[in-house]
Amino acid sequence: MLDNWQRIEKIIKWSGVASVSAFAREIGLNRGENLYQIKRGNNGISRELTETITAKYPAVSKAWLLTGEGEMLPGKAARVKYDIPFYKSDAVEFIEGAQVPVGELLAALPDPEYYISFPMMQGCHFAAFTFSDAMAPEIPGGSTLFFRHIEKEALTPGSMCLIISKKFSGIRTLRREPSSKNVRLVPKNIDNFDEITIGISEIEELFVVKGVLINK
Repeated sequence: MLDNWQRIEKIIKWSGVASVSAFAREIGLNRGENLYQIKRGNNGISRELTETITAKYPAVSKAWLLTGEGEMLPGKAARVKYDIPFYKSDAVEFIEGAQVPVGELLAALPDPEYYISFPMMQGCHFAAFTFSDAMAPEIPGGSTLFFRHIEKEALTPGSMCLIISKKFSGIRTLRREPSSKNVRLVPKNIDNFDEITIGISEIEELFVVKGVLINK
């Protein structure tokens, strides 16, 4: 039988969230200290925390989370992890329009128009359109993109990301020079869009593009 932290850890891995802190924010906690106390063995899993987690992930069994008995995902509920919220709007406009404090975005996402069941995109936090041609011809305007939230510390140079900052918001390929505190935001459509450089510290939200559906 899994202990308290092993059960929490299993849910975090299943959810596809990048870190304990990110998971805490996703379920609506201001910070992850309670979860770290469970990891250290100082706290157990309370009924309140159980309600908080299962409100976000209703597929998870409350009984299993509290006691470790039974299955984490009873019956056919395991398929829920493939259901990705889809928003029928431009991704940049959608994220900027959320108007929530930095770091609280995932916990404050509105109910989507519908869900996309796409096992290959497991771990993505949402899908939306891009109406910009900045990444054309690789990603033409009107394509559907699948996004996964990541922390700035997990940034991998060369990744295509949705970047939200006060200076710039958009979808670009991120390039970083060694030992630099800046990051270059590189478009594919260089005839019509310019490269931009911003400080890594200026990035407020970061979503890596995990997949693309080109609508023809």
